[in-house]
Amino acid sequence: MTFSVDIFSRFIDNYGDISIPLRLAHGLYIDHGVTSNVFLTSNELTQKILDKNFFNENINIIDIDKMDNNLLPNNNVVTIFDTQLPLSYEAKLTNKNLLINYEYFSAEQWVNDYHLKESINKKYKKIFYIPGVSEHSGVAIFAINDKDLYQTEKLRDTNTINFFCYFNENIEASIKVLRNNFPQYDSVMHDRYDKDKDRGKNLLSFNDFDKALANSLINFVRGEDSLIRAILAGSPFIWQPYIQENGLQITKLNAFLDHYFISLPLQLREIFLIWNNQSLNLEHWRYLLENIENLKDFYLDARENFIKRGTGIAQIYSLFIK
Repeated sequence: MTFSVDIFSRFIDNYGDISIPLRLAHGLYIDHGVTSNVFLTSNELTQKILDKNFFNENINIIDIDKMDNNLLPNNNVVTIFDTQLPLSYEAKLTNKNLLINYEYFSAEQWVNDYHLKESINKKYKKIFYIPGVSEHSGVAIFAINDKDLYQTEKLRDTNTINFFCYFNENIEASIKVLRNNFPQYDSVMHDRYDKDKDRGKNLLSFNDFDKALANSLINFVRGEDSLIRAILAGSPFIWQPYIQENGLQITKLNAFLDHYFISLPLQLREIFLIWNNQSLNLEHWRYLLENIENLKDFYLDARENFIKRGTGIAQIYSLFIK
């Protein structure tokens, strides 16, 4: 079988390094019939993720560190988060190749000036694809078939609160306040011991994770991919961006709050910010839980606006592959 697109991603420390390229490859095939080579870091956790998810023969998964040095590049190449290509592969790229660098999601204003801009590279063409929320940014990776998981009405009754976050002392203290004062709610921890040797033991498949988000009362999510899945799910969520030096994640968070939501109560904005650098107290939890029905509308309105732009799979296909 001939594969049409080469996708590269190295696993650093988070699931998005693996889930984003796999969701891209899966969506390209399901929605557009495009087959892909997916080059990934191979380790124990990667294998656990692959074992939990079924990918058919139209997605060819290859160990990025053990790939055939004689492999010829496809015309269309995608790197996730500017993944460094193997030297033997990059040496074969020419001006006939197009490299699309799928960058980190951001709602910051600078994205509008750099999205779809070309890198200065005389050997081959390299385009920056930067997902965000404005009309001048890219659309994040999700596919047509993901719409089956969208909640179109107010959520059914549930007491589940999901925590998929970068756990630290402040977050542990916040969860303790929740459990001590509101024991009727079920706190579900995902990837709590992300540095532990048993990481991945409670791993869900992509579909099961999406369904867990869609069927919850509130989702506390982190990073890139889980944010997009939380948006699609329609449940209220609190986002924790990837932690950066000098607290730059707070700048990223503020930009998201400013430009993603159509409107946002000040108390809810405060909870987003406190979750990212302090601990939620009893009053914060009381506000969230007692006002959850009213808060849902802010999330559903923002999501409706977000998905009007179409899917990232469709945009990448129409711009670069079709």
